[in-house]
Amino acid sequence: MKIIISGRNLTVSDALKGHIEKKLGGVLDHQNLKVTSARVVLEVEKIRNLAEINVALKNHIFDAKAESLVNMSEAVDDAIGKIEVQVNKLIDKVQDHGQKVPLRDIISAEEPESDF
Repeated sequence: MKIIISGRNLTVSDALKGHIEKKLGGVLDHQNLKVTSARVVLEVEKIRNLAEINVALKNHIFDAKAESLVNMSEAVDDAIGKIEVQVNKLIDKVQDHGQKVPLRDIISAEEPESDF
């Protein structure tokens, strides 16, 4: 999986790129997720720091936007937190939580044993 990081009206530092790749890679590192691409767009508008993350999976697309007035890493962390909620919701939805017992085991347990 390749994470594409771009900036509007700013130059993205190597430290910020490393921070994004580490946190987003940890969120998207799940055996059932088939991530095809991840795009992070960082933008600065006067005093607002905006982070937008788009993650494309095989059958799903996750989008998250976050804004911060303090610094860019706070906006990135908020957006990654939103992506993490969406990922956990999808994994919980797809995962089978039921303890299903095969029908043949239920039928054989109900039949009384004969003493012949």
